[in-house]
Amino acid sequence: MIVYYALPYLLVAAPAVIVLFAVLIGGCTMTTTRTANDPIDSQRYYSDQNSRAGEELVQELDRRAAREDLHDLVEERQ
Repeated sequence: MIVYYALPYLLVAAPAVIVLFAVLIGGCTMTTTRTANDPIDSQRYYSDQNSRAGEELVQELDRRAAREDLHDLVEERQ
């Protein structure tokens, strides 16, 4: 009988509660927050004029080649 009298109040409060939970869940699931002064990490492309991505790729390939040569040299010694 109490539920019968409380039902109109529950129906009025339900949309507000749903919106509150949606805002809380949405705020908790945000991955990053930025302030106005935070720089945006831009993507780098090889075709950009000022891009250093090509140089970094060459350096990484050189490191891997040197590591492979060192690994082969160590295996020969053993």
